[in-house]
Amino acid sequence: MSPLVQTLPTPSPRTPVRRRGGLFGAAMVVDGVGTGMFMPFSVLYFLHTTSLALPQVGLALTAAGLLALPATVVAGPLIDRFGPLAAVVAGNLLCAGAFTGYLFVRSLWQLAVVVLLAAAGQTVFGTATIALIGSISTPQERPGWFARQSAARNAGYGVGALAGAAAVAAGTHPAYLLLAAVNAVSYLGAAALTLVWRGGAGNAAPVPVRATDQEPAPRYGTVLRDRRLLLLTAGGFGLVLCMNVLPVLLTVYLTEVLGRWAFLGGLAIAANTVLVVVTQTSVTRRAGWSSPVRVVRAAAAAWAVAFAALWSLTALPGWTVIVALAVAVAALTLAEMLYGPTAKSLALAIAPPRSPGRHLGFYQLSWSAGTALAPAILTRLLAQGHQWPWICLIAVCALAATALGRLRP
Repeated sequence: MSPLVQTLPTPSPRTPVRRRGGLFGAAMVVDGVGTGMFMPFSVLYFLHTTSLALPQVGLALTAAGLLALPATVVAGPLIDRFGPLAAVVAGNLLCAGAFTGYLFVRSLWQLAVVVLLAAAGQTVFGTATIALIGSISTPQERPGWFARQSAARNAGYGVGALAGAAAVAAGTHPAYLLLAAVNAVSYLGAAALTLVWRGGAGNAAPVPVRATDQEPAPRYGTVLRDRRLLLLTAGGFGLVLCMNVLPVLLTVYLTEVLGRWAFLGGLAIAANTVLVVVTQTSVTRRAGWSSPVRVVRAAAAAWAVAFAALWSLTALPGWTVIVALAVAVAALTLAEMLYGPTAKSLALAIAPPRSPGRHLGFYQLSWSAGTALAPAILTRLLAQGHQWPWICLIAVCALAATALGRLRP
């Protein structure tokens, strides 16, 4: 019986990575545009298109995110069996179907179902994308690929957020429906671009990306005994909480605690997006001179500096608040750019090269769980007092740096 082997283009060493990744980068931009149009306004969308109250919408969004966590565990075996390319496309198509369903949501149970499907599709897509990049690049190239993916998605996200803001400003029912419709179309476009990119591989040699009959994929029992993976996932969970401070907590902190203008939060997010688009690849290239473990620990240190700066805002007068806020946003952005590409490359270095799915699925829990729990954890800490988010997050950075420092990939 011949093994099922997913074939993907093997990059020629003489072909520039930029050219090889053109269509893949375009898929990331298209995906980012749709996500940027919808995600910042997701709560507003359901408030304006349904009769549901704010607590119901918030509960459904949080519950669906948590219920979708097992999708990372399911995604691993699917990647090993069918290959990461098929899983990336399947994740995109699942999201496209879910956001099409958003157009018809009228009740709480319908909201919960479509949000759960969307969260599961995004989880499968995220996990499979790591495996896909691992299958088409050498270990030395991987941070660069992840950097370009991050820059492309952020570029699309920024454009989409501006378009979404214009739609929300119109305030009409069709304008809100447009947000979900464009996001559904963007996922279809990303799936099509990914398939075209695969189809343009020509006669390139195949790269096996799943286990053969002679090399079975590891079971989850084996995966859970991998100490390096456990350290990376545990430390990563804490740092993903840190990464969510900018979109989840910053604007609330500026307005409710400091009494500052809300537009400062939007300006900070815009500055973060621009910096990632412009400097991500350069930062990742320069970080490549150091070991991956040192880079992720440097990211933890940068987050700690950012949280100390944000904590200081309550004691600073006048214009110095703007200076400290700028320092905090720069440190938050630097940490994000250092951590994302490097941590994913570390996960690939730990995973078995021909059957990485289960390892990557477990590692993806750090992103999915951290993102799902961040709103509840961060807002709860802020409710206890303005200093508590920063005290706890600085401690999280120290613990994560300690755990990640014990990695020996």
